[in-house]
Amino acid sequence: MIRMKRKSTFYNLFIVLSVLLLALPFLTSLEDLLTRVIIHFNLYDVLQRYVVPYELRVLSTILNLLDLPVRSGKAYIQFVRNGKPEVIFLAWNCIGWQSLVFLLVSLMGGLSGRFTTISRLQAVTIGLLGTYLVNILRLVLVVVVYYIGGRGVGVVFHNYFSNLMAIVWLFVFWWLSYTYVLEEKHSNIKYQIAKIKNTN
Repeated sequence: MIRMKRKSTFYNLFIVLSVLLLALPFLTSLEDLLTRVIIHFNLYDVLQRYVVPYELRVLSTILNLLDLPVRSGKAYIQFVRNGKPEVIFLAWNCIGWQSLVFLLVSLMGGLSGRFTTISRLQAVTIGLLGTYLVNILRLVLVVVVYYIGGRGVGVVFHNYFSNLMAIVWLFVFWWLSYTYVLEEKHSNIKYQIAKIKNTN
């Protein structure tokens, strides 16, 4: 039974990973399209006004706890490095909404099986909360790498490695979901038979 569950888990992970890889060009095009829509309808102003300052406050709080003396404004993080002031600006397009899009696309395929409603809601909750926390971690690491390695290293990390975090998180999320969270629906007869076998 355990072997079959593991086999099913890795099969589901393989399917989700394959879908993600096949969907990457689509996701990139979708990201560009959504960016244009946000700009066209001036929705970026809402993100820049409310979401960016909030994430900057969370970011500065965590960095100060890590003993990095930073100050945050409405659109920037400021710190002193090697005796010189450095400023990192956080634009609305860098707050991590792309990770949310990746998650939502994967949920459409990953939850298509015969799973119970409760376990689906649990998986969605874990996915949303985890995506938020991973995004905050991504921003923290960008600033830390910038602080330690300088602007060039920070830019490379932001443009390449930080985006990989979203893919790695999705893989970990679906592994957790298929292994521990999602439960398949069973008919009453099959469930009672399995229950009797387990008790014996």
